[in-house]
Amino acid sequence: MKWRWLVGGVLALGLLGTLAVFGRAWRHSEAYFHYAKSKAVKPADFADAQDVKLVTADGLVLRGWYVPSRNRAAVVMAHGLSQTRADLLPEARILKDAGYGVLLFDLRAHGESEGATSTWGDKERMDVRAALDFVRARPDVDPRKVGALGFSIGSAAVAEVAAKDSGVRAVVLLSPFNTLWLAAAYDFRRFGFVSQSGALMPFWRRGIAIDEVRTIDAVEHIRPRPLLIVMGTGESGQPLADELFAKVREYAQTWRIQGAGHGGFSTVEPVEYPRRLREFMDAALLPKGAVSDGASSGTGNGVQPAPSAPRP
Repeated sequence: MKWRWLVGGVLALGLLGTLAVFGRAWRHSEAYFHYAKSKAVKPADFADAQDVKLVTADGLVLRGWYVPSRNRAAVVMAHGLSQTRADLLPEARILKDAGYGVLLFDLRAHGESEGATSTWGDKERMDVRAALDFVRARPDVDPRKVGALGFSIGSAAVAEVAAKDSGVRAVVLLSPFNTLWLAAAYDFRRFGFVSQSGALMPFWRRGIAIDEVRTIDAVEHIRPRPLLIVMGTGESGQPLADELFAKVREYAQTWRIQGAGHGGFSTVEPVEYPRRLREFMDAALLPKGAVSDGASSGTGNGVQPAPSAPRP
């Protein structure tokens, strides 16, 4: 009888340990869906930006700012988790000053936009499509000169939409994740299936299409259109970045910024980052030989792809 009690005790302890690991991962992952919903404040240098309203295919109203184009080209920008449109102001300034139309907007469940929850790039695909529709209908924009830029979960939505919409003529992915499954579960891999399943529960119970958001596959359908991918050497999941960068090596521009974390690239590289972003968009969206408004001589189209930073 004693050995039965011993085996039963061991099994009970194992079950309790498994449930504890599962529950801890679930709680930690659930916290990603609960964040402060702050309001973006329009800076003085964006005083000319128009307050705009977008309506998604599922009926949500999204709020944003639009700066009219001076060179007939425009770029849609999608921010990351728990952020607002204001978090992409550094990138917007670079392109605004070069004459591009810029649409900054709050993704669903962020900032001033409607929506109950973030879906990490799944339903945000509808947000990006609504933004593209708005820009293409603008009288100041040539619909053949529209690009999209996304950061983190915004990059997932941008990549998925651009893969199916050939009218997106230039794509910039900042701190992308390879797949939504990995984005949700990678940091919980220590205890394998148990901890990763716990981490995925908040996504499953919200009906998020985890298997449909796959940037590493979407990039194949963006080619041969211009694609720029930027990441920091301090971001989580560097082996995953290795895999993504290796996949696009033959057709995309890539840059791993030394010392940068998850975003903040203009702070780490205040000169080189604006130059590369500007030159990429000029080469992709402006006619050959044209220079964007306000450009100095020697910049514009015809630039060579920026070299990839060496891997750490």
